Amino acid sequence: MVKEMIKWKSIIIGIFIVVALYVVSNILSGLNISLIDFLLAGIAVGFMVGGTIKDGLLNGTIFGFIGGVIVTLIILVTYALAGYGSVLGLLIGSLVSYLILGIIIALFGGILGSLIKEESKKNNAPIVVNE
Repeated sequence: MVKEMIKWKSIIIGIFIVVALYVVSNILSGLNISLIDFLLAGIAVGFMVGGTIKDGLLNGTIFGFIGGVIVTLIILVTYALAGYGSVLGLLIGSLVSYLILGIIIALFGGILGSLIKEESKKNNAPIVVNE
């Protein structure tokens, strides 16, 4: 039953979105707004999944975990290349808490996306005129 609720295509698209947004926002511009990236990509995943809040929550959580691990690995590589290799051990705690926060924000984004999809379905219902 849970296997049918997981939409891997939406999760993979969300991972590509968050990595692309992270690269653009952090590496190219120097700003770290990856939590907003997780929220936006989580909303996209929840919207693509549609269904119930439970579907958005599950897919948003899976997306948040996988995307968070990938972004954390990118941050670790970036820090190592920037010369912070000697203090990476001190940064692990903050990176893990940042990962958990990213998962939670992606979870809420998945819920928001599924609610937006549900509301858009209600508003796009055909209009029936009684004659």
